[in-house]
Amino acid sequence: MPRWRYFNLGWLMDKLQKVLAIVPARAGSKGVVDKNIRMLHGKPLLAWTIEAALKVDDIQDVVLSTDSEHYAQIGREYGAWVPFLREAKFATDDASLMSSIQHTLDRLAKEGKAYDVVVVLQPTSPLRTANHIREALNLFLAKPQSPKSLASVYEVNAKYRWLLNINDESQLRFVDDKLNQGGGFNRQSNSPVYMPNGAIFIYQTQALSAQYQPSTCPYVMTEASSLDIDTVDDFQCAEVQLSQMSVDAG
Repeated sequence: MPRWRYFNLGWLMDKLQKVLAIVPARAGSKGVVDKNIRMLHGKPLLAWTIEAALKVDDIQDVVLSTDSEHYAQIGREYGAWVPFLREAKFATDDASLMSSIQHTLDRLAKEGKAYDVVVVLQPTSPLRTANHIREALNLFLAKPQSPKSLASVYEVNAKYRWLLNINDESQLRFVDDKLNQGGGFNRQSNSPVYMPNGAIFIYQTQALSAQYQPSTCPYVMTEASSLDIDTVDDFQCAEVQLSQMSVDAG
């Protein structure tokens, strides 16, 4: 068999992996009440993420993971599948994102729905588009040996490598331990520094363990598209950007 056929077969097998997108949106936000369903540029916040995920052909199912029937109904109106509500113990302030994702996967598995890859899309990233998700998923699947996880990030100014903390002896120490050893003070020679933006996480479902692992593959987004909504001011910033995007598209 010609070599190109082997290559295409491997590519096709990656593409045939069953992919699930989970949009985690619990009720009970403390900072902004009902943040995940607050209106943003004409639709509830969570709708932006659901609609983006639905446009990605390689994603078979888009599940809204929520503890609220009200949120569930809104999610269904925008095309999400809500097969069950999240148990209360996975919807507290102390519950981790990973525990809620594992809970969703376990419940789906009991109903005979198994997936090879899970894409986690937090609704607080409304400027993350279908194209971002598509690119990140293609990057994840195209690796010769698929990584166990992928996380979206954006580049920040290299000066942030010089962040300090105060140790137990009330001494200033660099967060980057290499700087504590006396090197790397030339800004021009510093390597790029990246900040996680929480917009996209991708995992092999059989290797789900932590949000960031040593083998995590990065997907780099722009800072403008990395807005993570946590306050009313963030909503206002997103409204401005979405309005400008509508003007540019028109």
